[in-house]
Amino acid sequence: MRSMRSFADPSATRDLVAAGLLVAMGAVLGLVESAIVPPLPVPGVRLGLANIAVVLALSLLGPGRAFVVSIGRVLIVGIAAGTLGGPGGILALSGAVAAWCAMAALSRTRGSVSVIGISVAGAAAHVGGQLAAACAVTGSAAPLMFAPLSLALGLACGLAIGYSARLLLARVPLTRTVEVAG
Repeated sequence: MRSMRSFADPSATRDLVAAGLLVAMGAVLGLVESAIVPPLPVPGVRLGLANIAVVLALSLLGPGRAFVVSIGRVLIVGIAAGTLGGPGGILALSGAVAAWCAMAALSRTRGSVSVIGISVAGAAAHVGGQLAAACAVTGSAAPLMFAPLSLALGLACGLAIGYSARLLLARVPLTRTVEVAG
């Protein structure tokens, strides 16, 4: 009789473990950032350190697992911070989904967009998703007043996250990645 181990696909197991580690990494970075990093001067804008885990997941594991990492880290941070059911949780979730959509679409153009470009696009989409959700939550277009500054700060943060992810990807032996040079 064969053991269950012989039926397991080693690459699927490796991807599952990597996704779990990246969810944990994103959750820890998100909690650390919310606890010790002062918020940027615009309401709702943060550096987004947890997004390093999502960019890494997208590069290493593909869009499907990156979605799991993105939503997983938002849920864990929301539960731990007590913001999951409130407006902060709605904004975080809408931003994460919008960012994932933009990054997943760009990741399909292998080689034409660097991981930094993917991160910047994700940051811009994240800001757009959060502003749309803020308008829906408040029932007003007033949050759009923050759009120019939020977008500028978001793009700068996207660059920082993209460069950080590129540095990490350049130091890890990989079999599947989005182009990391550039």
